This record gives sequence, C-alpha cells and structure tokens, in this order.
Amino acid sequence: MKAAVVAGLLLISVASINAATDRIVCYFGSWATYRIGNGKYDVESINPNLCTHIVYTFVGLDTKGNVKILDSWLDISLGGYSRFVQLKQRNPNVKLMLAIGGWNEGSASYSTMANSDLLRAVFVESAVSFVKRYGFDGFDIDWEYPTLRGGSVDDRVGFIKLLRDLRARFDREGLLLSIATAATADYLVSAYDVPEINKYVHFVNLMTYDLHAYWDAQTGANAPMYPESWETGYTTKMLNVDACVRAWLGAGLESSKLVLGVPVYGHTFKLAFTTDTRVGAPTVGPGEAGPYTLEPGTLSYLEICEKLTAGGYTKAFSSVQQVPYAYQGNQWISYDDTNSIAIKVQYAKRMNLGGIMVWSIESDDARGICGEGQHPITSAVYREVFGTGTPAPGTTTTAATTTTTSTAKPITTTTTQRPITTTSTTTYRTTTTTTTAKPTQKLVCPASGFLRDPNNCAQFYQCYPGLPIQENWLLRCPSDKVFCFFDNKATYLVGDGKVTIEDINPNLCTHIVYSSISLTSTGKIQLLDSYTDVTNGGFARFQSVCQRAPTVKCMIGLNSLQSGSRPFSNMMNNTVTRQAAVNSIMNFLIQQYQFDGLDFYWQYPVLKGGNPEDRYNFVTFISELSANLHMYGLLLTLSVAPTSDFFMGSYDVPSLVRYVDYFNVMAFNLHHYWDGKTGHQSALYASGKETSLYEAALNVDGIVTGWIAEGAPASKLILGITPTANIMKLYASINTGVGARTAGRGDMGQYTTTEGIMSYPELCLERAKSGWETFLDRTQQSYYATNKIMWATFEDIQTLQLKGSYIITRGLAGMAMYDMENDDVKNLCGKGFYPLLKGVNIGLGRKVEEDVSSGTTTLKPSTTTTNAPTTTTTTATITTTTTKASTTSTTTTTKAPTTTTPSPVVLPTVCPRNGYVRDPNNCSVYYRCIPNGSFFTSWKYTCLNGLYFNIVTSTCDYPSRVAC
Repeated sequence: MKAAVVAGLLLISVASINAATDRIVCYFGSWATYRIGNGKYDVESINPNLCTHIVYTFVGLDTKGNVKILDSWLDISLGGYSRFVQLKQRNPNVKLMLAIGGWNEGSASYSTMANSDLLRAVFVESAVSFVKRYGFDGFDIDWEYPTLRGGSVDDRVGFIKLLRDLRARFDREGLLLSIATAATADYLVSAYDVPEINKYVHFVNLMTYDLHAYWDAQTGANAPMYPESWETGYTTKMLNVDACVRAWLGAGLESSKLVLGVPVYGHTFKLAFTTDTRVGAPTVGPGEAGPYTLEPGTLSYLEICEKLTAGGYTKAFSSVQQVPYAYQGNQWISYDDTNSIAIKVQYAKRMNLGGIMVWSIESDDARGICGEGQHPITSAVYREVFGTGTPAPGTTTTAATTTTTSTAKPITTTTTQRPITTTSTTTYRTTTTTTTAKPTQKLVCPASGFLRDPNNCAQFYQCYPGLPIQENWLLRCPSDKVFCFFDNKATYLVGDGKVTIEDINPNLCTHIVYSSISLTSTGKIQLLDSYTDVTNGGFARFQSVCQRAPTVKCMIGLNSLQSGSRPFSNMMNNTVTRQAAVNSIMNFLIQQYQFDGLDFYWQYPVLKGGNPEDRYNFVTFISELSANLHMYGLLLTLSVAPTSDFFMGSYDVPSLVRYVDYFNVMAFNLHHYWDGKTGHQSALYASGKETSLYEAALNVDGIVTGWIAEGAPASKLILGITPTANIMKLYASINTGVGARTAGRGDMGQYTTTEGIMSYPELCLERAKSGWETFLDRTQQSYYATNKIMWATFEDIQTLQLKGSYIITRGLAGMAMYDMENDDVKNLCGKGFYPLLKGVNIGLGRKVEEDVSSGTTTLKPSTTTTNAPTTTTTTATITTTTTKASTTSTTTTTKAPTTTTPSPVVLPTVCPRNGYVRDPNNCSVYYRCIPNGSFFTSWKYTCLNGLYFNIVTSTCDYPSRVAC
C-alpha cells in the first residue's frame, strides 16, 4: 500500500514537471449581481475550488492617480469586497486579486498617470494601500490599451515604468502583479515591449478572444485555434489563438508566464442570407441580445446553452479552427463548448504555457441548468489542467435535447472554402481582388482604336481589329491628380513661416482641400477656427484663390483631430444624428459656401475613444453621405491611415470603395522618435533588413500593395506625402545611420515651434549650419540628414519625383501633399517657390509654369544652389542662409517706413508691393495686392471688432499696436 502511494506521488511529481500549465485564473464580473433570472450571479455563486486565482473586476483610476471604486454600493455597502475575500474560507490556497481598468475605462487617464513620475508614484502607493486594506493577494492591470483609445505614443515606455515601479513595491509586500493584454501581434509593435514586461510581471493574461465578431461584417469564430485556409493576409492570419501565442513567445515572454485566455461567451451575427451559414458568410450586423446580458452581438455561455437546449438550432464544428458554431434562421452563433475548451487547454500544455485564464466565470452555467453540471466551462478547464484525458480534435459537439430544422447540414460541416462573393448592397467585406488581370486570348479588339481594360477603368489597350489583346499594348490614363491640403492654422505660424490663404498657388494643384471643420456628436458642423474662416473671411478668401484657376476643385477638409473618435463614434451610431450630419454637410457645401466636395478624415474609427461598431457604422454613414454629394456632382474623398493593420478594425475597404471617389492614403510618419531608433518617415521601398512582417510593410510600396490587395482600385488611390520633416535626437554620436538608437524628439523649428518636427525651409536653414551631412538611402529611396546630435528624415525634390514615377507605374490616381504650408512657400532656401510641390507635379508629368510667387514675399534670394544629396551641405546652404538674412533685412527696412510715414490720400492704381495694402482713410480696411498688377478695390477686407490692419504683421491687430 505504501509503495503504491509512493509510486502515485512519483507519477504526480513527474506529471507536474512535464505539464507547466498549472494556473487557472478566473475573472469575476461583479456586475452580474444585477442580472435577472438564471443570469444572476453573486460572489457566493463562485466555486473557489475551480480556480487557483480569482480576479474581482473592476476598479478605476481618478485624475489624481488614485485607485477609485466604480460601484461603491455593490463593493462596499453590499460588502462585495469583504464577501469576496471570504472565499478563502472555502479554499485557503486560492489567490484573490483585484483588477483595474477594462474596456469602459479607456486609456487616457492611464496614459497620463504612467507618463508622470509624480502621478505614477501616487498610483503605486494607492494600489498597495487599497489591496492591503481589503485583503486581496495581488493586483491585475487591465489597461486597454497603451498608445490606443485616447493614449499617447509615449505609453509603450510609460507602461514599462509603471510595471517596474509596481513590482518593486509589491515585492516588499509579497503581492502578486499580473496584466491582461490584447492578444494579436500588431499590439506588440505599438503597445507592448514584451522583454521588459517579462521582467516585472508574475504572469500575463492573454485575451485570446474577440478575434472575430459582427464588426467584421462576416461570420467568424470568437476564438479560433487556427486560421482558415484563405486567411493569409497580414491581418487575417494573426486572428487565431496559435498565432497570438507564438507572437508573444517569439517576442520574448517566458512560456511559464503566459496564461491563455478562453471565453465563457460567444458572438452572434445576423446573416445576410439564410442559405449561407458558413464561416465567412456575409452578415448585416449583430445578432439578437440575450435575456441576461442584454447586449446585441454577445451571449453568455448560459444564454447559448439555453438556446441550444431549447432546440431549433443546427450545430456544426470547424475541423480547421477547432471550434463549434450554431445557426437558426438569420441568427449565427460562434462559441466555445467543453470540447473546444479542452482542446485549448491541451494546446496550452503542449506549448508549456503557464496556465489558463477564464473570462469570465459569471457567464458560465453556474446552476447546471443545461444538463452539463455546474460551471461546465470552468470545470472543463480544471479537469483538463489537473485531471487526465485528451479530447479528440474535430469531434462533433452533441447535446441530447437539441433538435435541428429540416434544412440542417451535417454536424461535421467544415469551413475551409473561401466564401462566395455576392453582389448584395450590404456592407460586408467582399473577397474580390481588384488587381489588374492580364488580358487573356478571349479579349479581342472589335475595331481599330482603343479598348478599355474591363478590370481597371484607368487602363486601356491600343487595338487592332480582329486581333487578340497583347500585354505590351497596355496604356494608362495619366496619374495627374495633385491634392493640396492647406491647414487653416498656417496663418498663426510665426516669422517667415507665416503662410496665408493668398499664398496658395492653385496652378500647382488639381484639388485644394482647406482643412477647417469638424462634426459634433449631434451631427452639427463645428468650425475649428471661426475667427480665421468667418470673421477674417477665410472661406471667402479661399474661394477667391480658387477663382484664379477655374479647373481646380476646391474642397473642404473635415477631421476629428481635435476631438478624438468619441463624437464621430456617437454620431454615427444613431440614425437620427447620422442624417443630421449629412444634412449639415450638404447645407455647408451647397447653400453657404459652394465648394466642390469634401475630404473626410476620421482619426480613426474604433480607435482613440471609438467603439468596435465604428467600422460598420462608418460604411453606413459614408454610403449616405456619398448618395447626397454625388447627386449634386460633388466629390467625396477619404483621408485614411496607411497600413494594413487598420483594415481589420477601422476600414472595410471593399465596401467603402463603392462610395468614395478617392482615398488619400497618408503614407508618411511611418517612423519617428516613438520607435526608439532612426527610420525614414516615408521610404519608397523596404530595406530588406526588417525583422518583422509589420516593419517590412512600413514603406510606400508595401502600403500601396496592401490597399490594392484589400480591394481598393489603384485608380482610386492618392499617395499622401508631407513636406514636414521628422527630427529625432541621437542617443550616441558614433551611430548615425538608419536604425541608430534615439533619445526622443529633436529640437523644434523657429517657425513651427513644435519639438520633433520642422517644415522644409526650417530644416533647409538648419542644415546650413556646420556639421550637417545629407544622405540619400538608395535602397529605400529616401533622404536623411544628421549633425551627429540630431537626425532628420524628410522629402526632397528627387524623392518626390521618384514617387511620381512609382505612381505612374502602379497606375495610381496621383499624389496628395498634406500641410502644404510647410513647403518652402517663400523661397527661403533658393530652390524656388513651392519646390516640393513642383517636384510632385514634375514627377507626375504635369507642366509647371514659370517660377512666380503667389505669396507675400517678393524678394527672391539672389543665389540659388542645388545641393548634392549625399555630400555635406554646409557651403551651399550657408550661401542660402546669407541670402535669407538679406531678404529679411530688406523686407524689414521696406515695411518700417510704411508704418511711420503718412499714407497716401488716394488708393493706388498699381500694386506697390505683394501682400496687402491698407486703406489710407480707414485703418480697419485693407486690400489684397499682386506686385506690379492692377489694384482692385473688389479685393477689399475689413477687420472686425474695432481691430486695425497691421502692415508689419499682415494681420488684424489691436489699435495700440498699430501705427495708424
């Protein structure tokens, strides 16, 4: 008998060595106490013997850095905390923890706290005090998510500082520290520094669920083990448990610290067609809400098992993804049952993971109502972690009382086939690729002349009657669209950096976008600067500029940059406010100001305070707005984020394509100080030295390829560039190449006065100083410059011409320059007015007129130099700087007498200077002037509110500061 006991203990010991998966972390959603009927779940409903760790959710964070109670009635008045810690009386070995954060808390307050040394210290002491006061064993950080949803680019570093300080303090008190994290690999780049996380936490609860839901506009598994055969893209292939686990392990997390999350709930979908019930079938929104959770699109396991037990649902199992699903009528449910949960646990054991996390136990069938025993999901986890027996992969899920309809499919249905694309008007993701197909022998010329490519309206073939089309007969329509984006804040720049609306040269653009408005959550137009645009006549002056080039389309830019996503998200989630927004936009464009169209820039759907529904609602809104704009012949363009990681969450590209004239793809700011190393902000090609697929896509070619592969026609893509340079501080002067370590933002420019960026002329003048060298990276076709202290990545004329050639080759529609005011508008560098914008035009094969300024600076530097891209620019740019100094001096001495000598008593007949002329009889009145041109009194403006026009600063100013 004794020998048998010893042998048994030996077997247990060996098993525990081989199976590292011995941690079961159970989250408890305390709000379940408010549910009704069978769904009500109290602290006393918890079985503490099924878990090694139980986490009570949630507490929050106040603005002073302290832990705050979110539901004092439940947690204190009803004794939620005290009753929870009494679970130790039923299992003394269980660890009871408290979680802070969650989805509803967002990211902004956590970002502020983590990046402040003072607030972080306050939080650490508050957390320790709170945990000890109520008798918890540890603390779980559920920040969703660093850098996103209202966070900051500094959060990736701030999060590590927070964990470091917490762990140091917690070790002194013997407390546990864990975190709950997003699962997919794309977060490893933006939010999580995994090797550093590995140093400080006891374990990581990986949220490997919510990988597919109704926001995809097609059916998909909540937590699939593996990808379907068609999921081969950058985004789609990471949306499964195996890919998530391997990504985190590959990034440097110890397997013993990784706790695999499994869901005790499912996602529901409303099918677009009841005859198509496969994984990947088109859907038209969330499924019906359950009686306890009351949330469309989501059902607890209890609600699911009750539905299946009641009968009428057909159940199936995906042998590829190793998960079940069920459907009835237009309702489709993705969920996990005891069998698929067992498969996940066995996978965790094979990968030597540290445990299983259950989200969340209140969603389980606590009372055994469905006939599987109490807490069937949590019990299955416990049984597989600590018991024996391996589930057979791919077996059919069964339920004795479940019935099926007459149209039921075999229960062993698999879903490895790519879903068929339909032509329905619903907004689900299609699977059609729009890359241009090579003509086949079936395409024959009907007559002499030209034949349009049936796959791409921007391409056509030279035709010879009766002969099959040949590839070398292919011709392309000109890629000649030039979108110029002008920000109304440009008028507030200082010194020579000041740019006015009248400085815009419309002859260098086919479309000009004046970025100046936003939307409120109620759908009303919001002016971002009413003084500039209305009081000071910005909109009217913009229209006057456009009248100088009648063929140019003048558009208004609408964006969310100042407000974040929340107002747009709230507005688009409601039919009434959505329609109000459409009406407001139409009234603004047609009745108030008569513009040619709208560029819509939401930064970004789902993110920065948005919701998962934004992806679906955005398409609905754009479809409604498009129908109204196109009815009046107005344009609708979207400014969009560049990389493919936004396709999954923010953009349903195939649906948006149907409604949008052009996508302005903002293919810049791809690298900056947040990387911690130098990198080109808008490289044309990859370097070949990237260490991940994500990094390999951070270049123009990768971005364009991704958009086309996702379903965007090349003929609708506008490549976005910027004249703004990104400036970084180097960590060490001995390492100055691409990939060198950096130490934060670089110094600010004298005009833009913002750390980390410079306008093109600011950088040009900075590079005039000694010690700067400029290099052309011929692999990535991008410039950088360094003085061994600073490192700058920027566009120049040559790189823009190369991008123009690339655009023509790929058949794109054209190029867009954002923040055109940061070009050399006043020829401070001696390369002409708007040198970069002219480089865009030349690169696209557009004719550029003679170099005539349209701005307020009349003196062109007398010396013009062209610098070799790979040599030191000290000598050449010093000459330019000297010229600029002369220009500034001359301008000053010309204006000074104007402010001190008496004004003429009559208006001139010829403009005496470029810029503005003040009325000699009324200091509040001024006129726009073109040098040596006729003087027009119709170009008259009036300063309002008693202000005078200041000739020196070219703005309306207080009378006390104006010589009049």
